[in-house]
Amino acid sequence: MAPGVYGAGPGTKVTAKDWPWWRGPNRNGVANGASYPVAWSRTKNVLWTATLPGRGHSTPTVVGPNVLLTTADEKAQTQSILCLDRATGKPCWQKVLHRGGFETEIHKKCSHAAASVASDGQRLFTVFLNHKAIWLTALDFSGRVLWQKKVCAFTSKFGFGASPLIHDGHVIIASDNMGGGFLTAYDRRTGKVVWNTPRQGTPSYSSANVARVAGRLQLLIAGGDKITSYNPTSGQLLWSQKGASVQTVSTMAFTDTLVFASGGYPTKETLCFDARGNGKLMWREKGNIANVPCMLVHAGSLYLVTDNGVAWCRDVATGKPRWSARLKGEFSASPTLAGDHIYAVNETGTVFIFKANPKKFESVAEITMGSEGFATPVACGGRIFLRVAEETSGKRIEKLYCVGRSKNGTP
Repeated sequence: MAPGVYGAGPGTKVTAKDWPWWRGPNRNGVANGASYPVAWSRTKNVLWTATLPGRGHSTPTVVGPNVLLTTADEKAQTQSILCLDRATGKPCWQKVLHRGGFETEIHKKCSHAAASVASDGQRLFTVFLNHKAIWLTALDFSGRVLWQKKVCAFTSKFGFGASPLIHDGHVIIASDNMGGGFLTAYDRRTGKVVWNTPRQGTPSYSSANVARVAGRLQLLIAGGDKITSYNPTSGQLLWSQKGASVQTVSTMAFTDTLVFASGGYPTKETLCFDARGNGKLMWREKGNIANVPCMLVHAGSLYLVTDNGVAWCRDVATGKPRWSARLKGEFSASPTLAGDHIYAVNETGTVFIFKANPKKFESVAEITMGSEGFATPVACGGRIFLRVAEETSGKRIEKLYCVGRSKNGTP
């Protein structure tokens, strides 16, 4: 296991220059390495641009020479995984995994391809909501399906977006929904169920996360008006506390001892718990929340961008505000930290870059890359990958930009 790739266990062949799953190699939205571009346009410092078929809000997954994304063609009623060449952006293959069975009602800010691909360097794992069920598919890097499993029936009026979680030979799926949710771990090689833990029958949309917090590995997830920690190896409950909200979207953040969650319906609050013992509440902040965008922790500060476009910096231990600043527009994508800069994309495709500076808000750049932006920016190997859409002659076209400082095609 290469340095800078967090806790995936034996048999995982990804490197510190990859972005192998949701929230990146360290599971916290923080890139490895310090040298990333902060000045570009749609043409300047763009190494390549790829036109993507269909629509999707999933974050790019970057592993070895490959970039993986999910997409959905709403007219043809297909859900697919795409593979692009990392050096050039040229398409390698597209594999259709589902035909028909689309939900007739999802949230206007969701898509039929919202969950990000996860990869252990040998296999690809992707989940879709189709025919009123969650389906998990494992593929190899040629696009061949290795196995496919129906995780559970799924009832929701808003869609599905929880990304697969790789840990210790398993791939773990969260499926909170009105019909009764589960956390389910599958063997990555065979697709056999390793453990299955029932959860509450309330809809929630957060991806689970695994972190070494308070000296032990903890599987963390918010939803159902609870902050919950499980043993990721067995699925057994470690601790649970009331809070965040009934419905949550963002993935929990963490330090060595603290965990953070936010919720937006019906309660609007940000919570911090001491993850030792039974999870003592450390502080609570009402309002000013990041409901959909995930939060970032860096050098004793908690950084967040609210759904309505306010950037905040708070002290991790007390929640006390250090600064706040109004950005433009609304936000669904999560911020990413690369070097000492935070990259955040609003829903109209503008990238905001500001310093991870606890003393003051320090804007670096505002760069318009399209007319729509719902996918979180990815930073790995010194490059930024941006999935946006733009309107051209009344037609929506989705694109993936690879931004870097040189024309060298190697990662």
